[in-house]
Amino acid sequence: MAFDAERSARIAAMQETAWPLWEATGDKDALQQFLKDNGCHGVEAVFVTMGLLNCDLAEAQRAFFNAPCRDAERRFHNQAMDLFEEAADTDA
Repeated sequence: MAFDAERSARIAAMQETAWPLWEATGDKDALQQFLKDNGCHGVEAVFVTMGLLNCDLAEAQRAFFNAPCRDAERRFHNQAMDLFEEAADTDA
């Protein structure tokens, strides 16, 4: 996925900033807490996670949404998916 230069730079900078924590702990939840504490949220947090874990998008999203500190994001995501499903059911 291509991002504008500013977003790409933020992702790269946060990967560099978070690398020592990830290297020391290997803890996905601690990584997400670090990202959240440092203002890295949503798509950017997922892409930072992809880079640090060297994983695909699906695994990075699981790490993001399964972290305890991302509970609000998980609940929002699940509610949005439920609404999309309801809307699709009414169109059928």
